[in-house]
Amino acid sequence: MAKKIIWKREDDALTKMQKRHGIRDIELCGINPYCINVMVPLDYGDEKVKAFANDLFHELGLIDDEYDMDFSGCTSLCDLVKDEDKECYCVIFNHHDVVGSEPGDDLYQYTIEAICKASDDEDGDDDEAWMRKLAEGIKSGAIRSKSGEGFFVLKSEFFKAIKAGTKTTEYRDITPRNLSMSIGIKTVKLQSGYGHPGQPPEQMRFEVASVGFLDADDNECDPYNIPDGFVATTIAIHLGKRIG
Repeated sequence: MAKKIIWKREDDALTKMQKRHGIRDIELCGINPYCINVMVPLDYGDEKVKAFANDLFHELGLIDDEYDMDFSGCTSLCDLVKDEDKECYCVIFNHHDVVGSEPGDDLYQYTIEAICKASDDEDGDDDEAWMRKLAEGIKSGAIRSKSGEGFFVLKSEFFKAIKAGTKTTEYRDITPRNLSMSIGIKTVKLQSGYGHPGQPPEQMRFEVASVGFLDADDNECDPYNIPDGFVATTIAIHLGKRIG
């Protein structure tokens, strides 16, 4: 289930390491809301990718400074795999929110250690297993907005469409930050870009009519009542009355 991942700390580190090692062609895949798989073409070669992966893991503090990971050297928070079938290297690591999680913690189930254990314990489709974990996190309250209000920065064209009333739903990829800004919210603040010195960006505030999950065919479901077999790809935030 490929999707764009934007996790500020991890995204900054990934961009930095891409530039350092000259690795441009990557694909990002969300294994679950707190785990990312960076897929790198085999063309880059074992040594280059291994150096890239270890620098990334060190930058994020996922492995000790004196330790360098080799292929299939999985730890509780990161992994490095050469997948000949998919013709890529898989550089896999956890979002920093789950670092330090231990068995019994709400977020432990999203760590690589728990994912590996689950894959050994149960059969079934990876996407459906991912959705079961996501549904459990939402129902338990581990995945939700803490404030009850979302906040999103929009491109000018989308902001203007919402302001004019021609666009009434804001769509977001499923990422940890977007989930924390949408699940359980009653209101949402929207901002047009980031503004300029002396010119703050325009903002609007809306009541939220509902929040849903969409699958690849645009079928929609309630995040608190995800049907068996439903695989979400997008968050749909349906806007209600403007209140600011």
